Amino acid sequence: MNIAASIKNDTYHNLHEPGSYEWWYFDAIDEKTGFSFVVIWYSGFPFSPYYLKRYRNWKDMNSEVIPTPLEHAGFSFNLYENGKELVNFIKEGNSHLFQTSTETPFAKFEDSQFSYNEKLNRYELSISFFMPSRRKKIKAALFFEVLPVEGLEKVEKAAGGEKAHTWVLAALSSKVTGEFEFTEGNQEMLIPFNGSGYHDHNYGRVPMGEDIYNWYWGRAHSENKDLVYYVISYKDENKSPFAILFLKEKDQITDVFTGLTVDSENSQKGFLIPEHSRSLTLSNDRVKCMITHSHDLETGPFYLRFNSIFLLKINNQSVWSLQGISEFLHPDRIDSELVRNLIKSKIWREGENSLMYTLYNFFNSCYERLQRFHWSLKPFRTKNKLSVLQNRP
Repeated sequence: MNIAASIKNDTYHNLHEPGSYEWWYFDAIDEKTGFSFVVIWYSGFPFSPYYLKRYRNWKDMNSEVIPTPLEHAGFSFNLYENGKELVNFIKEGNSHLFQTSTETPFAKFEDSQFSYNEKLNRYELSISFFMPSRRKKIKAALFFEVLPVEGLEKVEKAAGGEKAHTWVLAALSSKVTGEFEFTEGNQEMLIPFNGSGYHDHNYGRVPMGEDIYNWYWGRAHSENKDLVYYVISYKDENKSPFAILFLKEKDQITDVFTGLTVDSENSQKGFLIPEHSRSLTLSNDRVKCMITHSHDLETGPFYLRFNSIFLLKINNQSVWSLQGISEFLHPDRIDSELVRNLIKSKIWREGENSLMYTLYNFFNSCYERLQRFHWSLKPFRTKNKLSVLQNRP
């Protein structure tokens, strides 16, 4: 895994190789209100069943059509309240829906975009989309004020030898402000946001499933402290796993740990979820970080997102106890025809009629209506509660 830890590397890398991918990832949490979100722009959506099927047909010489990444651009958005998912939106389409730049950090998919304001040193996100299958609409203006960090060159020097995949650590820590306007049917919720956030960017010249076996990643933030870990195992047993853990206190990278032993416990798997560990321990002779995935935010046949608890010890002394977000990816599962069809249930591909997508959203809409009916039978929640859906006159 190559590492580039600067905003100047946050631009589009103009990849055209079949199966290549690139994405820009933002997440943030408002501890006071319990709202959090994840938003991603894609060029070459690496988890698209449509992209992967075209790639396999081309590689197996069943098709002469070259699967180019820009024909599988995408955008995803997840909104949570206290760990409960309110919105899960993924849309994919051809290049006419997507814009980006090799000169400055910028990407746009339909009406949702991000850009970097160099003068103010902040990322500016404008989100706008409608999800007709669930009658949900989001409009948001969000600002990621990038907090200064010294010592990022220590993280870059810790890169592994594998150069096919690159991790751009663009904004380790940001102050995030703005607001959401969430509409569902004829009900609307206005959500002011004031929290902490993170932004990175990944790209690769080959499909992830070609050589990555699995991938754990996570981060935790507090007022003055940040922790990030990254663990990748490769299919080729001759390639050593890549594992890194680094810490920031105030505006300094204080420690970068490599040569880590990775121990996993409490393994779980199911028909619809990949085998994964609920507890990880990263350690060497100086550090021990115990990570517990306490609550599932999102589950799927190849990808999981968790709320996680981090307990860190340095030189056998407890240093930090933090909460944050972790993710797990097992890209090899996407090669299964069954899994690819299951993934279609969550992806709205422009121009494609997907029975899986239609059925998934129909049953989830029914479930949400039942929940709202059950909730309406409870004592009325006061209107000054942020999470109350207000009817507009």
